[in-house]
Amino acid sequence: MNPTDPGTRLLELPGEAVALLAEAVLALRTTCDLGVSWGIANANATRALGAADARLLRMDRRSGALFRFEESGVETPYLAEDGGPVEWVMRNDRPLYDDGSADANAPRETLLWQQPPAALCTLPLVAGNAVWGFLLVAFAGPRSLQGPERRFLQALADALALAFERADLVRALDEERTRVVAAERRLATAQEAASALMAIVAHELRSPLSSIKAYAETLGSNLDNPNAPRGRFLNVIDDECNRLGALVTDVHDLSRLESGECTLRLTTQSLTEFGREVCAALADTAARRRVTLAHEQSGDARVELDPDFTRRALANLIENAVEFSPEGATVRVRFAVHGDEWSFSVTDDGPPPPTEDLSAVFEGFYRARRQLPNGQPSHEGTRVGLAIARSIAQLHGGRMWAELPPGGGTRFSLAMPVRQVASARARRIARQTVGRQDLAELFQATVEMVAVTLETGIVSLVLVDADRGDLFVAAAVGLAPQGVNGRRTTLRSGVAGAVAAWGRPVLVENIETDRRFRRLNHPQYQTKSLLCVPLRVEGEIIGVINANNKTSGEPFDEDDLTLLVMLAERVGSAIERACAYPDSHRVIEDALEAVRCMTRLKRELSLGGRREVKLVRSVARELGVPAADVDVIGYVASIHDVGMVRVTGETGDSGELSAAQRTAVSTHPAVSIAILRPLEYLGVVRDLILSHHEHWDGTGYPRGLAGEAIPLGARILAVVDAWQSMTFERPFRPARDPAQAAVELRRAAGSQFDAEVVEALVRVLEREGRLREAA
Repeated sequence: MNPTDPGTRLLELPGEAVALLAEAVLALRTTCDLGVSWGIANANATRALGAADARLLRMDRRSGALFRFEESGVETPYLAEDGGPVEWVMRNDRPLYDDGSADANAPRETLLWQQPPAALCTLPLVAGNAVWGFLLVAFAGPRSLQGPERRFLQALADALALAFERADLVRALDEERTRVVAAERRLATAQEAASALMAIVAHELRSPLSSIKAYAETLGSNLDNPNAPRGRFLNVIDDECNRLGALVTDVHDLSRLESGECTLRLTTQSLTEFGREVCAALADTAARRRVTLAHEQSGDARVELDPDFTRRALANLIENAVEFSPEGATVRVRFAVHGDEWSFSVTDDGPPPPTEDLSAVFEGFYRARRQLPNGQPSHEGTRVGLAIARSIAQLHGGRMWAELPPGGGTRFSLAMPVRQVASARARRIARQTVGRQDLAELFQATVEMVAVTLETGIVSLVLVDADRGDLFVAAAVGLAPQGVNGRRTTLRSGVAGAVAAWGRPVLVENIETDRRFRRLNHPQYQTKSLLCVPLRVEGEIIGVINANNKTSGEPFDEDDLTLLVMLAERVGSAIERACAYPDSHRVIEDALEAVRCMTRLKRELSLGGRREVKLVRSVARELGVPAADVDVIGYVASIHDVGMVRVTGETGDSGELSAAQRTAVSTHPAVSIAILRPLEYLGVVRDLILSHHEHWDGTGYPRGLAGEAIPLGARILAVVDAWQSMTFERPFRPARDPAQAAVELRRAAGSQFDAEVVEALVRVLEREGRLREAA
């Protein structure tokens, strides 16, 4: 060791090194500002070790993308050097100390430095069994770190990881608080609105009911009076019944629109012809009030719209204008095309409402404060027409507003897209994916994996067309070629289009009776149930994944939907990484290998099947596990044994394992994590996978955890795995009787298994009628 080397000076001054470490850790503990924390840690690390420079890389936990983190808090995307130290550390989950003695020209993340380092230390930042990023410390000359220095660096890396974890928890807590506050506000608003709605509906019902009752009583008391005007009385009763019917229909429709239970049936029409049709249909209504409709048209285009819904929205707006126009007035209706939008406006000559009312006119049962001149009556509408019109506009991705034009009266305007297409950002992201052969292979492998995981016959992956903005089938299994080639879906139309627009997953138990979609089942689908979930990349929806034709013939359920959502999130993460690193073939190759291993797990080993997933979820619910954790445990149940795909070849299927074969099998949890790494960055998922062969008494593997140190989800997986293994026939042994298997589980409770989990499983099996007396 050279005492003149500044990098070794602190070995002689351990007190100063400890002081620098303590200062850095204190900074990391006391501030949530990661930029400040990194600045202090960086300065102290380089000073203590005599390093030339240091870098901090943050890893996005969803996509696995890397970002260079600056002291200013600014982040810039970074692609790990192919075969470089960061990639090595990612694969091996341990630090790499490159002292520069082996190869002076070894890859050392050249793009991170102004001067290529001669030696480099790369450490993973691990906290909570999750990797948060990497710490890189560079040296100008060859440098070999000894034990104390490595411990110093490791302590600093651990503190940085904790800082990242704490910042993430703080952010998650803030988001949760925001969600809770928003939910409480929505709940309070909904309760107030419900109370107000009930009061208004009751008021609106009271008037026609009173009239019906009065005229019915009058009719009843004049049955023997031949001069009683029975016809007029019956006409009044009929009119009032019609008012009641219209009110109930409008309230029902508004409820469906606002709850998102309506989808569009789009057609393409000439805006000019559509405008003429709407105005002609309402001309008589206006004439009865001695009001003239003036139709203007500026430009024309073929527009995509749901004609029934749109016609109703425009009719509501025109009728509202006619209602508040004095006799002899003119209502001006104007259709126009502006680039990618078409617009409609209707202007009346009536008294304007107070300016402060303009923001409230689209609320349900809004009572207009507009008095016609000379006490002229306005017709009695149901007062929800404007609210319905606004909901229809929003359903089309449009908007609506009210204003007071300079010439007097009131103008209601609506604008909707000429074509229902994906957002510009979604199309930009989609452009990075379409046409790439490697991603095409990943898409095809994904639909095959989903098909075997959900045990379903038809799966399709539908993507946004970057040029046209609609959706097309990018990959599919189970569909006839004519059902794939050229098949397109418009945004907001049909199930796929609706999910792509709404951004939320959909479970349809019966397509013919579902209130949202209600249509005849296509002959290619043997069952009427389906799933459709959005595919997100960079937070934008670039497509959907559909699943139809469950092989059992049963309808899909919420468990299936949750599993598909979690699988789609992992695929979206892989696509996001591929977009972040377009020049890296390894990103997609690794993801493709992970997806194919998941498929082989089901096809060749029959592990992690749908029945096992459902049983795991049922046991978790039986134990009172929160719903979000049930979803994670259910997902892990479907993939936790994926490492067996690689070790099975070493064990054969005789059932009798040698010591070497048992050793090979014991590695499969770690192998599973290695396989899934390109798709999985959640620490809890990795922890469950790694722990599902731990024993309650501490005799399991790989870490020898015991009791409640083993994650509950892993304890559930262990019990259900054992149950599945015993009750299913294997090539080397018959299946056990279910009751005998339950006895065997209880015998091992307290040693191999968590007794509470075993009893929870038994209760579930008894409730489902799957246990019977031993033969």
